[in-house]
Amino acid sequence: MNKTIKIIIGVFAAVVIIAGAYWGYVTFIQKNDTVTSGKEVYVCPMHPQIVQDRPGQCPICGMDLVKEDEVDQEDHSDHDLGGTDISTVKLSPSQQVLANVQTERVKTMQFQGEKTFNGYVKINESKFAHISTAVSGKIVKMFISFEGEMVRKGQKVLEIYSPELVSTQKEYLLALDNYNQVKVSGNRLAIEQAQSLVTSSRERLLLWEMTYGQIDDLEKSGNVKTTTILYSKYSGIITKKYVHVGHWAMAGEDIYDVADLSSVWVIANVYEADMQYIKNGQTAEIYSAAYPNEVMRAKINFINPVFNPESRTLEVRIDVSNKDLKLKPDMYLKVKVNTYVSQSIGVPKNAVIRTGEHNYVYIEKEKGVYEPKEVNIGFEQDGYYAVTSGLTEGDLVVTSGGFLIDSESQIQKGFTSGHENHGDKPEQDNKEELKINPDQDILKDMKDKKTETEHKH
Repeated sequence: MNKTIKIIIGVFAAVVIIAGAYWGYVTFIQKNDTVTSGKEVYVCPMHPQIVQDRPGQCPICGMDLVKEDEVDQEDHSDHDLGGTDISTVKLSPSQQVLANVQTERVKTMQFQGEKTFNGYVKINESKFAHISTAVSGKIVKMFISFEGEMVRKGQKVLEIYSPELVSTQKEYLLALDNYNQVKVSGNRLAIEQAQSLVTSSRERLLLWEMTYGQIDDLEKSGNVKTTTILYSKYSGIITKKYVHVGHWAMAGEDIYDVADLSSVWVIANVYEADMQYIKNGQTAEIYSAAYPNEVMRAKINFINPVFNPESRTLEVRIDVSNKDLKLKPDMYLKVKVNTYVSQSIGVPKNAVIRTGEHNYVYIEKEKGVYEPKEVNIGFEQDGYYAVTSGLTEGDLVVTSGGFLIDSESQIQKGFTSGHENHGDKPEQDNKEELKINPDQDILKDMKDKKTETEHKH
């Protein structure tokens, strides 16, 4: 009897325990689940793994969190790429808007390259000359007083006393008088000898730079001149004056330097790395700080075959017309040379993601699906790169939001993108999972604030 009562009491206790457990489940757990499911949940549009029960900002990208019911269903399923290539990134329409994704169709463009070099003005050596005296003597007068003065061909430059020139004039007058006397004798041999003396004396006067007019005056007057005026054979600017009045000059000594500046050389200093771009016949644009609104154009006509070991530059010469004499010797200039013209596919600069060793762009394969492409870039012009390989004309490249797409690619795949360590690190490094520090609670600040608020209330 006692055993039966014990069994009945045991069964009754078990029923009570089961009923109590069920009541607790219904009352607390299920109720809490219902309440929880009714709460507002906030998620990050770019990183749906970030979920909070109140508004805030994503700890990864800093975007404002939005209500879960406001996020398109694709926001949760877009990360499942199915059979798509592992490097492909898929974004929902709302993610595209948030990332400000913009695209542009690439096309073939003409690229013109330019290089700018430092340069200076140099006297055209083919238009440079010396004014010197052909005889030794004392300079008694100088008709050009200072450097920089203009001289014309045939203009008086100096007056000189030369004992040699005086004696030669006397010899010429004696030879001329002897010829006139012998000429009436009818002796042919004597006439020829007298004529030879006159000719040799006259030639010596001409070699010593007496003019025909001066010799004619000497014949007519019969008077020897103690000083002789020398005339310039050249036109130009006096760039150097070597002597002054009273100087005893040697035969052949330079008195002045004269340069015709109607044509000058512009010398551009080209560095070693830029030598490959420079060729004879290329057009150069010349700029001067003295004339900021003027551009002079000429062609390269000589490239020095000898490299300057001191400046480590190569001198490139450009002949420039200078009729108005605006360009002065040793004036500093900037020389811009058109180094190349090519047809290449152009891609906007902001579409290219440069990692230091590789260059990438994202192309839109279909709406919302983006794939990275490695490209080789060349010249740069007006905000575009010339692409030498990696793209074809008509490809739709991402020009805005590319870095965010690249970040999303890394988050979605859980490892760093291939272009981060392309061939530089072992395969295991490329497949290292992107993990959040387990010691760091990204919601710690929010929890602390919630605790403080509950204590206050």
